[in-house]
Amino acid sequence: MKLRGRFTLTLVLTALVPIAIAVTLTRFRLAASYRADYQAERENVRRVIEGEVKRLGSQVADAVASLARRDHPFVGKLLLDYLKGADYLRSDRGKDDRRRLNEAGKPVMEGLSLDVLKITDPDDVVLVTPHYRPDLAATDTDVRVRATDTRGKPYFAREQVTRERVDGATVSTSKESILVAEAARTAHDAGFSIPLLAGRQVGPDLLSTVRRAGRVDARIVWADGTVIVPPLAAPWPSSATIDGEAGMIVVDLVGPALGNKPGERVASIQVVVSDGGLEDTLWNTTLISIGIAAGSLVVVIGIGLLVARRTVRDLDRLVEGSLAAARGDLDHRVPVRGDDEVAAVATSFNLMMEDLQTSKERLVIAERIAAWQEIARRLAHEIKNPLTQIQMAMDTLRKTWRIKHPKFDEILEESTTTVQQEADRLKSIVTEFSDFARMPKPEFHRIELDELVRSSLALYQGAVPIELALGGVPAMDGDKHQLTQVILNLVENARDALTHRGDPTTGKIVVSTRAGETADRVVLMVEDNGPGVPHEVKDKVFAPYFTTKHAKGGTGLGLAIVHRIVSDHGGRITITDAPTGGARFVIELPLRNGTALLASRI
Repeated sequence: MKLRGRFTLTLVLTALVPIAIAVTLTRFRLAASYRADYQAERENVRRVIEGEVKRLGSQVADAVASLARRDHPFVGKLLLDYLKGADYLRSDRGKDDRRRLNEAGKPVMEGLSLDVLKITDPDDVVLVTPHYRPDLAATDTDVRVRATDTRGKPYFAREQVTRERVDGATVSTSKESILVAEAARTAHDAGFSIPLLAGRQVGPDLLSTVRRAGRVDARIVWADGTVIVPPLAAPWPSSATIDGEAGMIVVDLVGPALGNKPGERVASIQVVVSDGGLEDTLWNTTLISIGIAAGSLVVVIGIGLLVARRTVRDLDRLVEGSLAAARGDLDHRVPVRGDDEVAAVATSFNLMMEDLQTSKERLVIAERIAAWQEIARRLAHEIKNPLTQIQMAMDTLRKTWRIKHPKFDEILEESTTTVQQEADRLKSIVTEFSDFARMPKPEFHRIELDELVRSSLALYQGAVPIELALGGVPAMDGDKHQLTQVILNLVENARDALTHRGDPTTGKIVVSTRAGETADRVVLMVEDNGPGVPHEVKDKVFAPYFTTKHAKGGTGLGLAIVHRIVSDHGGRITITDAPTGGARFVIELPLRNGTALLASRI
């Protein structure tokens, strides 16, 4: 990843972390606040419903206590009737009084806002039962037991009532089982007692204190799960939860505790408290936070790209300057903008380029002087030998001419031939020196290196054992004639090396091409299986006028010309040992003219 991308990514991550933390904390605090409110509301609903249940029981207990007083008109009348004795009770008058008393029970029940009222005599015979007429005159010991064991404390029970419905002129009755808050007591007088119980139906009024549409709903169910009072909304949730916590409130309605047995659950009130859309609120908060985070990231990315662009632009200029330095363009300068660290590096780079330019100029002058000194020395050495031969031939002619040697004509022919040969040799040396000194700059065109190798070596077919291994390299910029000269010079150099083998028939030259290890270059290799190049002279083979072929008239300019052509093409040439024991010349050439090969991949 480039610096611009890394810088922007780092800036985004740096901004994303606090944004993510802020979103998480906001969601956590919001959830905690909602959870606290929810718990507080649940506790408040529980207190209210439990308070309503307790209040209902207290009201029923107070109503029963008022009925059981001796001075109560209704119950007191019953006690007075029993004080009149058994004869009175069995008389027609007594029976009529008791019937009228039973009929008066309904107004009494309704006056006390009761839905259930049952009174029995000392023998547990039902005297008053306006809520359920089938019980009248039946024996019911349960009233006395409850009155004795509960001592007036309220409880809940399941009671049967008779409902009358008027449909036009027709009156119909039906039996119905209802849930009541009930209490039982005994009225005493003159050694006998009359037990009684009364109760109020538990219905929707009890739930109205806590029900709130869309927020709190409640229902009442029997112990077996049958619904007595349905909820406001349907369907009833199987469980109401908030963040995984059960939200249903259950208040059990317990029956009378008889004897030593505790009261059993008769029914229960179930209340569900909605979480108030917490999940939706949290989701909406998350979406809003994500939107804010996305907007912030867009802004951060924009700022990051602007800053990175400015920074990377300055670094790109430094890279361009480095490439220019690698190409040898020491006149290149990097623009300095601002006074930050990058500007300081640019300033230092420009100072370095100025120092390098000054040093290069001095080095060029020194190398030029040294090169000309070396060329003059080598040229003097090359010219000295033919001049010596010419001088010796001329001295011989002069001596033989003075003495009128009889074989003067023969000596003249031999001496002039020597002079002519050595003059030709001098001419060849001067020509090669002139060609090397006046070598033109390459004219670049798009060429196919593989095709150039094939056409260059076509002249050697059958004459030299050459093996081609062409790798299908891409087209490149180059001077066709100069690169042909490079190939021919290297092949000739390898051909000369094969003459030193003991068995020349086993000699082999391999010319190969391949793509470079990086996509900016191609590689040309020429190797042989000759004796190789001694290690001590490898660093000198590309120097002008260095040769190991003096006996054959070599001038030492062939590899120097190859090195100069490769350098003019922006490439490099190296010499190594071939696996077969001979020499291997490896040339790297850039695909595009002007592209510097910053690092060798050989």
